[in-house]
Amino acid sequence: MKSFLHFAALAIAVFAIAVTFPSFLPPMLAGPAPILLSQNVNFQPPDVTAPDNRQGGTHRGCQLREGLSITPLIPESNIGLTLTESPTFFVYVSQPAAQVEFILLNADESEVVYETTLKIDKPGIVGISLSEKDKTKNIEVGKRYVWSFALACDPLERSGDYIVKGWMQRIEPQANLKSDLANPDPMAKVIAYAKNGIWYETLATLAEMRRLAPDDSRLTTEWMQLLQSQGLESIAGQPLVQSF
Repeated sequence: MKSFLHFAALAIAVFAIAVTFPSFLPPMLAGPAPILLSQNVNFQPPDVTAPDNRQGGTHRGCQLREGLSITPLIPESNIGLTLTESPTFFVYVSQPAAQVEFILLNADESEVVYETTLKIDKPGIVGISLSEKDKTKNIEVGKRYVWSFALACDPLERSGDYIVKGWMQRIEPQANLKSDLANPDPMAKVIAYAKNGIWYETLATLAEMRRLAPDDSRLTTEWMQLLQSQGLESIAGQPLVQSF
């Protein structure tokens, strides 16, 4: 009986020490590390270039109404990479416009892959996603494509259109990028796209996050810093207004 009481007293004493000094207990195993707020979207441009025609455009004598301009959201290299067959293209239009035409062509501009006409209801940044049913050709891995946005000065005389152009190339993701994209956190995906120079998905994913959380100041900051990093500071603060 005495030995039992002695054992019980010893057990209570050990428990009391463990509660008083929790550092004696083994640490718990940590779970997967979350995406930290300190991790920023840092776009790393790939080593590719294309003819520059994203600012100012070609206008062949076109006289736009005062204050009307159009700026595509494209890296300084004037070419963006994509992993998908249906990327989203973004453009800033400074005023409402009755007719903005978007065309995607093959590299030598001999074949139309996709075309559509947009009516811009209010000024801001507009996103255009390619519709599978309206594409005339598949977007192939490893090939370059040329896109253009055109503002019609005179709908009856299209030779005077104000045009800006850019390039797009579809690539196959590397194994490390596929692994990073398996993370369900959308910010983790944005960071992975940006780190690997995948412009169109970086922009589209971040734009969708902003659409779902328009009051999130961190997303606004990330968006503005992304555009500023590619020389688009003049439109970085413009609102996302429409998608097609």
